Amino acid sequence: MTTLTDAVVVVTGGATGVGLALAREAAVRGARVMIADTEDAGAAVASLRADGAAADWLRTDTSDYAQVKKLTEATVERFGAVNVVCNNAGIGVAGALQNVDPGEAKRLFDVNVLGMFHIVHAFAPLLKDAAARSEPAYLLNTGSEHSLGVPPHVMPMSTYTTSKYAALGLTDTARRDLKDLGIGVSLLVPGWVRTERIKALVAADSRAAAAIEPFAQKPSEVAEAAFDGLLKGTRVIATNPHSRAFAMEHARDLMADIQALPLLDSPDGHAPDGPGDVSQCPFAQG
Repeated sequence: MTTLTDAVVVVTGGATGVGLALAREAAVRGARVMIADTEDAGAAVASLRADGAAADWLRTDTSDYAQVKKLTEATVERFGAVNVVCNNAGIGVAGALQNVDPGEAKRLFDVNVLGMFHIVHAFAPLLKDAAARSEPAYLLNTGSEHSLGVPPHVMPMSTYTTSKYAALGLTDTARRDLKDLGIGVSLLVPGWVRTERIKALVAADSRAAAAIEPFAQKPSEVAEAAFDGLLKGTRVIATNPHSRAFAMEHARDLMADIQALPLLDSPDGHAPDGPGDVSQCPFAQG
């Protein structure tokens, strides 16, 4: 196990579920933990402290940039620095695109997409400072198997899937934009996880139980894989083998369509090995 002794780890959405599992795993690895959540994280912090960890929390709605900035300030005031940010806060909405209430969809995108951007924007300077001190400096965005394609679930979660596709794009651009600052960036893409919410759903609905329970992982499994992958530089940290089939099918379909494009000739008359001459792209002009 790679340790994080005395590192400061921030976990958004850390009061319960995958976020709490990430907080616990960070603490096991020796980190000091700051949890941010819209819900009361007092019980989570008490549990971490009972196990000997240094931990605190701040009520934070990541869709509000002013609150996110207060989180950066509170973390530095409490722990002195930031080394790892687990950009985990998110919500879900079930239903097909044409059936979802627009207000619910807006709230989902405000949290899952804009909120994720807010965290990257606000914490990047602190992570840059950590890297400059030759300390750990990492950003872990929580996506989902929904980031890898449209899962073959009976119940569509179309706006959620859309937001998790956005998490993939945000992570890819963050990896490019933060690379020269010395910040490692990864995307966590779990499948079904036995969080408190999923346990309640399974207990209340036998059909949901049949569809979810055989494929679900423990939050602790996901959290351990998350930090193992983050610290060794894995770009996309997939945790559930059941995600493989539909994700690979999606990737093959995408590549088949792209490969149907004609090759551009290179100046020497041969097809290029790389992505082509970007100077010929209209978006590269001026």
